[in-house]
Amino acid sequence: MNVRKIAKATGISATTLYSIIQKDSNIRFDFALRLANELQIDVNEICSASPFSDTIKEEEIYPTLPDGLNGALDASRVKTYLKNSMYPLMYLFGKNSMPDVDNLLTSFYQLDDEARQEVVETIRLKLQYHRDTKRAEQIKQIKGW
Repeated sequence: MNVRKIAKATGISATTLYSIIQKDSNIRFDFALRLANELQIDVNEICSASPFSDTIKEEEIYPTLPDGLNGALDASRVKTYLKNSMYPLMYLFGKNSMPDVDNLLTSFYQLDDEARQEVVETIRLKLQYHRDTKRAEQIKQIKGW
């Protein structure tokens, strides 16, 4: 697989991929997720910064903005991320699963950092042996992933 094919499959520009490969810039976690899904590898192999740990900085998830532009553009990027990535993902669950998804998210939010990390690690281990290939393929079809 070459950079152009990966770019097309992930929706990440080839220029951005080359920059990531040359380590000229930090890899955004959402890009790391898309690449990991496409390459069928663990996201931690290409990105050590996880939004589930205390060590991540906002600029590691979002590109750094020029001074004075942070407020409105941050809100816009969050809305775009929710619209293009999270909404389609939630749609895959279907309406009957929404109460469970809501319970998972609200419960996860209430956990302290140590417990959150344990949940993330448990999921990572479960995915090694219990990944549903059909569902994994459906996630790849989401433009933002």
